[in-house]
Amino acid sequence: MSWTSILTPAQSVATGVGIGVVDLFIFEKHLPAVADVRTASPQDMDIDASRRAATMTCIALNGLVSVMTRDWNVFLIGGAITAAISWTFAHANTVDPATGTTASPGDQAMSPDDMNAQYALPDYADSSDGEAA
Repeated sequence: MSWTSILTPAQSVATGVGIGVVDLFIFEKHLPAVADVRTASPQDMDIDASRRAATMTCIALNGLVSVMTRDWNVFLIGGAITAAISWTFAHANTVDPATGTTASPGDQAMSPDDMNAQYALPDYADSSDGEAA
């Protein structure tokens, strides 16, 4: 079996764009709107898991149609659209709605001062226990 495309260049581009539209529908069914993701708490693991599932479904569909048509352009166009949509949701999931800026996972951790206040240990420097009189 040779890997000769069964599509003309115009059909190849149209099929790739059509697969990109189907990819958009897949993301629409797996995730809420991007505006809703931006207003949710940052680094939501459920949103990220749904985004990854939608991305993998789109990649599988892009690959299947590319193999059926024996055309790499279909996979490349569909894959570029999938990557753009996935990045959009991944970026929206990192935005902190209070500040409007992106938050890294480390930004959610407690500062050392907050950690010390929460797990305060007794201060033994001022005690006279154990000292010779």
